[in-house]
Amino acid sequence: MSEFIGVDVGGTKTAAVLIDDAGQLLDRIQVQTPKEPERFIDAAANAVERLRTDRLAGAGVGLAGLVRWPEGVFAWGPHVPGTNVPAREMLTQRLNVPIIVDNDANLTAYAEATAGAGRGHDHILLVTLGTGIGAAVVTQGSIYRGASFAGEFGHMTMVQGGPLCACGRRGCWETLASGPALARLAREAVALEPRSAFARRHPEPTSENVIEAVRDRDPTAYALVEQVGRAFGLGISNLVTAFDPDVVIVGGGLGTVGESLIEPARRTLQENLHGAPHRIAPPLVVAELGRDAGAMGGALLAKDTLE
Repeated sequence: MSEFIGVDVGGTKTAAVLIDDAGQLLDRIQVQTPKEPERFIDAAANAVERLRTDRLAGAGVGLAGLVRWPEGVFAWGPHVPGTNVPAREMLTQRLNVPIIVDNDANLTAYAEATAGAGRGHDHILLVTLGTGIGAAVVTQGSIYRGASFAGEFGHMTMVQGGPLCACGRRGCWETLASGPALARLAREAVALEPRSAFARRHPEPTSENVIEAVRDRDPTAYALVEQVGRAFGLGISNLVTAFDPDVVIVGGGLGTVGESLIEPARRTLQENLHGAPHRIAPPLVVAELGRDAGAMGGALLAKDTLE
């Protein structure tokens, strides 16, 4: 029986899973991602070494940024340091096992399409909300990559000259709908109303503070998440116009906020949908596989590609 490892290298944490050739989860780990350039190779390799068994037949690694497929060269990413890193070649030589390397959102989408909220759907749009926006399209079981870099929808310009993005440009979608966007809006709200209950509890708020306050039914927090949800829904409406998916799956840490974010996004999607009087917006649903989704997608794609 063959086994496969999937690794999801994030900006702060690296998650990894071990599955068998039936796709069943056998083990999982999570470690910190080093901040130094190209140290993400060490993080991925160490994760594989910690989970590998004598039955290991291959591994799939997801990186947050531009990855050339199938060469597995990490061209660049705003949240993971390093440029033009031959990640697949380096990991294959270091680990002496077949490796594939892909964009992390592609792997998350593949996992959800195969074993999560996308089961039974032919055309899937996945959007993850976290430090940035990750996105991918899976159509009839295949990841849509374009020439290599398709899916970087978080960097669509939504507001000309808008907030500065980690990519160096301004007004990207993820500057309006992401964890850092929520934190920025929270800081602005505290500055505007320093005597509010939210401001007194969180004078230097983070996105985690806002999420916590939403669960405590704080009205300021609800308004902030509503604003992010509307911006999120507006971007999704553009992607639905372009790709016409039959389901939109929302994942990532911020996606777990639930209906307080999903409902305004769903409403904004319907309001801005091209041809809205003559069509129904696709369902907007929450991802099922949680924080293991990217790593699970790496393992599943390795199983389906390398077997």
